[in-house]
Amino acid sequence: MLVPATILVLLWIWMAARYEGKFESITKTLKESGYPMYELFYIGFQLLDWVHFDTKSDYARKKVKEMSEVYGRRYAEYYYYVQVGGEVTYVVTVVPLIFVFAVLGNSPMALVFGIVLAGLLVWYLDEMFKDKLTARREELLAEFPQVLSKLTLLVNSGMMLRNAWNRIAKDGSGILYQEMSAATAEMQNGISEPDAYRNFAERCGLKEMRKFSSLVTQSLAKGSGDLSYFLKDMSDEMWEIKKNLVKQKSEQANSKLLAPIVMIFLGILVMIMAPILGGL
Repeated sequence: MLVPATILVLLWIWMAARYEGKFESITKTLKESGYPMYELFYIGFQLLDWVHFDTKSDYARKKVKEMSEVYGRRYAEYYYYVQVGGEVTYVVTVVPLIFVFAVLGNSPMALVFGIVLAGLLVWYLDEMFKDKLTARREELLAEFPQVLSKLTLLVNSGMMLRNAWNRIAKDGSGILYQEMSAATAEMQNGISEPDAYRNFAERCGLKEMRKFSSLVTQSLAKGSGDLSYFLKDMSDEMWEIKKNLVKQKSEQANSKLLAPIVMIFLGILVMIMAPILGGL
């Protein structure tokens, strides 16, 4: 068992010496990304090159779509490639090294530890992205009710939807306002108003935005005067969703506080019981 483990370690060392410079332009961009051991990601990148990693499969397209919400369509595939390369790097770096130690020390548990550690690192990368995606979606949902309320007021006052949209987009600086400004830029560059709203909804990636886009584009196509009613109804609905979101976050915060409280209680209990048990 030691022979194959040693071969894997030597292969890793050879790859580290041969391919570090090949992917230096990529690894340098990851310095501020928060990825653990990002300097070694070139190992995974080279292995992906060897197996002709496909970013066009159904699973890959789904992940790239999620990446596009956080990083934009232009860089989504790049960041998906980086994440997979990082995960591969963790596995081929940690497992063979721990495998050698396990054989030398005759400790099967060390190998189990290595596999668990590699799995935790892969899980950490996934969770780090999921946290970014969740934070973005929550911010969009938190800002959307207020935007809808402003749109409703401005449209009711007689302002065209496009003008109201542009005015609101200039008033804020959050993620939602940035996406609205992007839609404004598209309209100024010749993209039709309905298409700009649809693109906005796709970039946001939330069903609430898609519903808004659908209602607005239908209203624009029919030329009906019901747009203000649609906006008012959806504004009320989004305020309810925001209330539920705040309630859920409050409950999650309470559950996170439970573990430290239990640990503090156990610590106090030990401090109290230790002298008593010592006296016995």
